[in-house]
Amino acid sequence: MPDSTTSSKRSKVSKPRHDFPLFPHATGRWAKKVRGRLCYFGKTADDPQGEKALERWLDEKDDLLAGRIPRRAGDAGPTVRDLCEDFLQAKARLVESGELSRRSFLDYRRTTDGIVGAFGRHRLLDDLRSGDFDKFRAKLARRLGPVSLGNEINRVRVVFRFGYESDLIDRPVKFGPHFKRPAKRVLRLERKKNGLRMFESAELRTLLDKAGQPLRAMILLGINGGLGASDLARLEISSIDMKGGWIDYPRPKTGIDRRIPLWPETVAALKEAIAQRPAAKDRADIGLVFLTTQGNAWVRFSPMYQDEDGNAKGGVPLDAIGQKFAKLLEDTGLKRPRLGFYALRHTVETIGGDAKDQVALDAIMGHTRDDMASLYRERISDDRLRAVADHVRKWLSQTKKRK
Repeated sequence: MPDSTTSSKRSKVSKPRHDFPLFPHATGRWAKKVRGRLCYFGKTADDPQGEKALERWLDEKDDLLAGRIPRRAGDAGPTVRDLCEDFLQAKARLVESGELSRRSFLDYRRTTDGIVGAFGRHRLLDDLRSGDFDKFRAKLARRLGPVSLGNEINRVRVVFRFGYESDLIDRPVKFGPHFKRPAKRVLRLERKKNGLRMFESAELRTLLDKAGQPLRAMILLGINGGLGASDLARLEISSIDMKGGWIDYPRPKTGIDRRIPLWPETVAALKEAIAQRPAAKDRADIGLVFLTTQGNAWVRFSPMYQDEDGNAKGGVPLDAIGQKFAKLLEDTGLKRPRLGFYALRHTVETIGGDAKDQVALDAIMGHTRDDMASLYRERISDDRLRAVADHVRKWLSQTKKRK
């Protein structure tokens, strides 16, 4: 049971005057909300009149209002927590301006949580050595595969490079010789061990026969034009020309324009799915092609909130397409490692490449190349785009001959 004496003391503490800038928080600390985040300035029980808390607020006020980590007298230097908080604040501003996706921000937040967990929040940045990163890498390798490990190591390096480039630390961090992505040989062996990350035509026909709407329309769009789950979740009806059989839809991930020729069966499935679509729960989703039975977007994020320490929580990605597709794979006996909805894009890239027009395939997939030809090319004919889509359609309808 809570200490009744402590609870009584908390309830008696109040602002010493009307214009006092701080307030007694329910956790028994003097607090103030700054830039949408709660900041704390010591226990009310130790400072009932808030004199020390006010002095600390005035010392830290300029830094807090500017979004910086406060520096107090006697600080030995920036800590791991300082670095991670500064980094996340900078990335949050990019999310607000539309320059960074929320999914990427969440990936970075998981990375900073891992950094704090490995080194400790109060560890001085100047105290980190290459041996610390060797141990960190070994810890990551125990729970991550080679590809995920490489991505995580890259994000960790991004965080510490930010600290140097933003003048939080005076010199680049020395990671040591081993804190690197796994070698390409390791990645090739891992990929071979897990098998091909694509579907065969017979497998796709099985999935299409078993799937109900709207999942059937989603699968067709995935193999017809290489649309991923996030692409489908934000696809709007206004982007589709049902009569002509085209989609003009830039990739949400990169903003690269795409023009996709639709198969007749894809158009038919889309019309059926839209006719069955429930009403949107959120006005912002009214124009979406696909909505869940509750009227939500199929891929979205849980609400963001702050805990009592002011740390951002929530914002977890909710991928209903991936979940429903995984259930379909299990029901049809096609489930295997690394095979999910995104494997449809791998399939389109693999089979579409046999049409021998990589430029047209890139335009359908929403890929871009950093070369002069891509810079000069202003358009691609519809005939070339249709030739690639028709090649994939023909492959899908063929039954593989047995020897």
